[in-house]
Amino acid sequence: MSQSEPVVRKIRVLLVDDNASYRERMARLLQTQADLEVIGQAAEGKEALARARALQPDVILMDFRMTGLDGYTAARAIVQEFPQVKVFMLTAFPGALDREKVARSGLEGLLVKDQPAAEIIEAIRSSVGKLES
Repeated sequence: MSQSEPVVRKIRVLLVDDNASYRERMARLLQTQADLEVIGQAAEGKEALARARALQPDVILMDFRMTGLDGYTAARAIVQEFPQVKVFMLTAFPGALDREKVARSGLEGLLVKDQPAAEIIEAIRSSVGKLES
């Protein structure tokens, strides 16, 4: 790499889901990608807010339905405080969320947990584009 080329840094991802096994599977999947880095995990909305403040991720994958502070409320609070963070709602039930409502809320989009991994990875990459340090 020549000195004139920008250094591209990894996309920093925070995973939020009350299902620990899903979080772990998603973390393993994302860590196989050279340009993605899972910087943290959270099990509910209040923890997600704290982790977003502390870790400053580029992207958050947030489950819609969680115990405690639900994902949708936490996601809206995060994008209000950190508008540069791209937050995707995750759901196992695509009919449970209105895609237009998600978009109007300032969230990046809606991802279905069982959609192909390549589509989830592409959504993350597309939302952030190339990051230069």
